[in-house]
Amino acid sequence: MAQDHSGTAGQEPVGYDYQQGWYPTQEQSSYGEQGYGYQDQQWQSGMPQQREPDQYQQPVAGYEQQLYAPTGYQEPQPYEPSYQPSSYQPQSYQPPVEPDPAVTEPTPEPAVEAAPVAAARVRKVSAADRLKDLAASVISGEHAPGKRALLIRAGAGVAALAVLLTAGVMVTADRSEGEAAGSPAEIPKTFTVAHAKAWAAEPATALAAGADDTLVGSWLLGDAVVRADSTGVHAYGLADGKPGWTLAPPVEGAVPCGLSPTVGPTGLGAALFRVSADPKSACTVVSAVDTKTGKAAWSKPLSDTKDAYGARVAVLEDKVVAVGDDRATAWAAADGKDLWTYGGQGKFCTLSGGASGKTVVLHSTCADSVPADQAVALNAADGKLQWWRGLNNQPKTVSVLSAEPAVVLTTGAQPADDRIFAWGATGDPAAEIPVTAEGGRLGVTRGSFDATPTVFFDGQTLLTTQTGADGSHPAAVAYDLTTGKSRWRTQVAERGKSVPVGVENGALLLAGDERLDQPAHLTRYAVTDGRATAGGGYPQGTGSLLTSGRVLTGGGKVVVLPEHSANFGVAAAFQAKG
Repeated sequence: MAQDHSGTAGQEPVGYDYQQGWYPTQEQSSYGEQGYGYQDQQWQSGMPQQREPDQYQQPVAGYEQQLYAPTGYQEPQPYEPSYQPSSYQPQSYQPPVEPDPAVTEPTPEPAVEAAPVAAARVRKVSAADRLKDLAASVISGEHAPGKRALLIRAGAGVAALAVLLTAGVMVTADRSEGEAAGSPAEIPKTFTVAHAKAWAAEPATALAAGADDTLVGSWLLGDAVVRADSTGVHAYGLADGKPGWTLAPPVEGAVPCGLSPTVGPTGLGAALFRVSADPKSACTVVSAVDTKTGKAAWSKPLSDTKDAYGARVAVLEDKVVAVGDDRATAWAAADGKDLWTYGGQGKFCTLSGGASGKTVVLHSTCADSVPADQAVALNAADGKLQWWRGLNNQPKTVSVLSAEPAVVLTTGAQPADDRIFAWGATGDPAAEIPVTAEGGRLGVTRGSFDATPTVFFDGQTLLTTQTGADGSHPAAVAYDLTTGKSRWRTQVAERGKSVPVGVENGALLLAGDERLDQPAHLTRYAVTDGRATAGGGYPQGTGSLLTSGRVLTGGGKVVVLPEHSANFGVAAAFQAKG
């Protein structure tokens, strides 16, 4: 059953301690040269309370159009602190409470049979029962208090009972055999601690006037962080941010146009290059990169076209796979030996997509294919067709969001027509999720193969944010890709911009901007149930840096690679105090 969390005041937190280290006042900060002073304080996060969940509605033909007013992209601006820190006292967290299945309206029968969902036993607690339990507890034990003490304790118990009755119910979860326990993964001790700035990297190569400063890919290695943009592929020391190696372009004047989302088990990554600095030039050259030395192990052309050409590249266990506008090709990771090429199932095919694990998922459109738009899955080992499914909703655009699990986004003539489709490993239809629904619009425009994703996956769970039609106050959401149903929805308690930046240790991470009443920070939303834990504050003056691009965590650091280096620099790192 989907869980829905919304904020309330005057409730005591249960299950998690949401006291976090926010700033203000006197301890000298190590941030930048301005030395803003602040002192660690305890911040009570305004975490949400569960409310009655909305019943899942199956997508149907003629889905009702929702009002959606997309906003244009606004370049993030450097933050210029000009305020005095104020006291921030958000509301406290109320633990999730699921409704009693016996009294809840029945859920409409889904088109795809839903997986068993854990039921919740709800025990209503009467005032008399609670008072009886309270009296029994205070007079038991070897050191029973006197009558006067009993009266005082009973009075206190009645007051506490009033708070409990306000909540109305006590919930204990009952989960089926083999199901996850539902409690969030262990929260790293450093997450809730206030963070200090560790370093800000200086550009390894100066950006030419008028040149594109957009991030096209990044890697977090054991001892370095790597940024790719129009200036090249550059490594910076994870410990101090100092420039390390720079990858030589495969041909003179070539400019990076992409990186593999991950690095292979042997430390091999892959980079894509345009043949020239012209953004309309073909992105067709693949270079395998030894990330230990920063040197190219080998380079291969994906296509010999001179026209505009887009591509994505991935490193799997023992091969490099690139998907271009008209073909998918694989090479042996060790030496670049040609393994296979797939050109589509028809004539004059156009392809896009990506690879992960053992699967390549493509959007294919061929001149003679019926229907015109198809989702195609290939076996990454040999390039052979595993399955294909027609996209019969006549999409305007199709984007592959993930290969494992296989997920695509389609857009239509109206925002209400936009859909997410997911399939199982054998291509069985698994889910159809409307992008625009009653609660707002899902933030799924950028998938796993993009430099700055907005949607993430944990097994068969899709994780992102949902923003209202007016673009305000998002919620963190999770969907089950085997049924298309919402697993949970947790309203973001903090005000201002919140952006999903990754999945770590069983939780979706959302980054929040700095405001007059709150510092910049990260918040964890447990994949299992959406419980929220606000992280420690980041230094005054961080501004909107955390929401400006890619956030990577590892080696005791939180590394930020802004999407546009002209605004925030090429990279910055933070670490927990103490």
